[in-house]
Amino acid sequence: MSKINYREDQIPIINYTNGTMAVPAVPGAGKTFIVTNLVSKLILEKKYNNKKILILTYMNSAVNNFKGRIKKLLEENDILDTNLYEVMTIHSLAVKIIKEKPEVVMLSEEFNIADDLQKNIILNECIMNFRLNGGEKAFRYFLKEQKEEKWRDITLDLWEKGFYDLVGNAISDLKYKEITPDKLENLISSGYKGMLNIILPIYRQYDKKLKQNGLLDYDDILILAYRALSLDEELRSKMQNKYMYIFEDECQDSNEIQGNIIKIICNESKNLVRVGDINQSITGTFSSADPKYFKEFIKEADCCYRMDMSNRSSKDILDLANKLVDYVTNEFTQCECRDALEAMNIKTVKSGMGYKENPKPETYNINVKWYDTWKKEIEETVRYTKGIKKKYPDKSIGILVPYNDQITQVAKILSDNELEFEELGPNALNKRKILNNISFIIDFVLNCDDINKLISVLDKVFIKTENDLGKKDFFELLKSYSTEDIIYDIKNKESLIIDKDSSLYKSFLEGIDTLKEILEYPLERLDIFILFIGEKLNLEKEDKAIVDYVAFYIKYTTSEKINITLKDVYEILLNTKNKVFNHIIEVVYEMNGYEPEPGSITVCNYHKSKGMEWDCVFLLGLVEYNFPDNVKQKFQCDKWYLIDKYKNPLAIIKAEIDSVFKGEILKDYTYKTKIDLINEKIRLLYVGITRAKEMLILSGSAYKEEVDKGKKNREQKPSIYLKELNRYIIQKREQL
Repeated sequence: MSKINYREDQIPIINYTNGTMAVPAVPGAGKTFIVTNLVSKLILEKKYNNKKILILTYMNSAVNNFKGRIKKLLEENDILDTNLYEVMTIHSLAVKIIKEKPEVVMLSEEFNIADDLQKNIILNECIMNFRLNGGEKAFRYFLKEQKEEKWRDITLDLWEKGFYDLVGNAISDLKYKEITPDKLENLISSGYKGMLNIILPIYRQYDKKLKQNGLLDYDDILILAYRALSLDEELRSKMQNKYMYIFEDECQDSNEIQGNIIKIICNESKNLVRVGDINQSITGTFSSADPKYFKEFIKEADCCYRMDMSNRSSKDILDLANKLVDYVTNEFTQCECRDALEAMNIKTVKSGMGYKENPKPETYNINVKWYDTWKKEIEETVRYTKGIKKKYPDKSIGILVPYNDQITQVAKILSDNELEFEELGPNALNKRKILNNISFIIDFVLNCDDINKLISVLDKVFIKTENDLGKKDFFELLKSYSTEDIIYDIKNKESLIIDKDSSLYKSFLEGIDTLKEILEYPLERLDIFILFIGEKLNLEKEDKAIVDYVAFYIKYTTSEKINITLKDVYEILLNTKNKVFNHIIEVVYEMNGYEPEPGSITVCNYHKSKGMEWDCVFLLGLVEYNFPDNVKQKFQCDKWYLIDKYKNPLAIIKAEIDSVFKGEILKDYTYKTKIDLINEKIRLLYVGITRAKEMLILSGSAYKEEVDKGKKNREQKPSIYLKELNRYIIQKREQL
């Protein structure tokens, strides 16, 4: 293996040979680099003892990254055998375990996995069926009464979104506690008045639909894999003897059952390396992940080596991140949250050692901004972005906001300023383009005699030209003909024949030919019809995957004996609030990961920023409500649109499950959910800060909307973290 100049914090890790090793690593420390090089080193030194090395991670994009890097390192040393190691997600490992002996958990060999998208489709369908078949009154029971129709619509929309997450989390929790629908029914009495009463029929139907379709969800496969390993000694021994080493990446996102599966498999070799960053654990409030399992491993492991050097950011930005950690761990008034962050002091790498060094900007590039309104905050952020783009065209820029709907708001202002950008959100226009294109085509199919519909679909989907004036004139010319004339008799309409070599005319003819084929295609199977449209559009890989899932959704829906029409499909595709398609877009476009390029502008929420980096980062929305610091403040988990008794539904569900499972409520879940949220928001801010390489702007605004003098507007307070960091930034600037 070629000589590599490792940093001093990497040397103990690369010298690892056996045992359990914990590797807490700061952002930008090079976790993937050290893991791939250590795996390659163990293979080259033949430490694997005729077994395999297993690398586990949590994202498919990370799997591909690890595979590519290890393969390249081994090929550089003339090792072409890719059977010496395996890289997979924890869920892929669980499937592998079950497939070894499915009969142990009473499964046939033909079982299939319901991926996130299929689960989303099925669960949404179960919720809708519950509401349509007598459950609507129970569903609306929890909503506060609103006098104005506008507010009734808003609260209903919010509850529909929140209810899906509530049901999904409740079902996962029940499954992990091995409470089946039948068992739950036995546990709750006939007069039960709690929220589990409406979870039960949805859970029962969801469980039934999975079984009818021969599917297991991700919770099922983890539970069954653990059960299979626990029950079958032969299977357990086979898995234990298969791997000499196990590496787990991003283990701060692990949950208890995932950790137990890994412990069983590495019980024979006892060679387990877990790498992660407690300070970047930001998924616990909407999953079963908990950083406490990595904390426990750090204490129990044979050795623990901290990678505390980062070359990603300038010293000023690392110092700001360290300030946040220092403040939270030592001064934070909400004492239960002082361990939200691990006290790791990020260090810059040493200069002149031959490895990548930290950026060294000439000036102090950290600022805090406070605006009157949220609108002004966006507009000024975009104005600064435009200025940076003009002065430094090769610098990448990240604009981070708390919520998905705010991504759309920022995107509109960027578009108004004619700036190119990438949206990482479910309603990003570029990502919804394929859904919109199919809906334009269907709209024309439904209204094939309407010349304006034909012009619209040609304009939106097919015609490609930079000559907008020529296109406008051409469309005016088309209006003098019928759609039948244009589609079936175009070659005899000489007045429509413009420059035959122009992109306008060529794409027009291609569009007409395609539309003719689509019009003539039979509508007996709507899912097949959608696939045919996708085939005629010659789609890229991601867009094709979205069309496949749309077809699956239609096929699944019609198989449930629901009479879905082409008009229904059109309305579903256009509905930007449709949770199924929003989820499809998010998952498909993140399959291969996203990496900001030089000169790019990216808009995303704080959660989606994890794993990415930009030269310049804007952190918006740093107000008390978005980043709370004590349990007495207003909280996102307290749903203002629900009646007071049920305003924290997540806490109520957890308490009810405790009550039916163990006969008592073990915790004050209302208090705990708030503490958990504060902890996660602190880590979320830490993640946001450490995305920046050279420049960082933190901001907030006093009002959500324009101040109306005739109306009392509720003022927002800056988050305590923004205040504290601002004091520190002012001191730093005064010292310059």
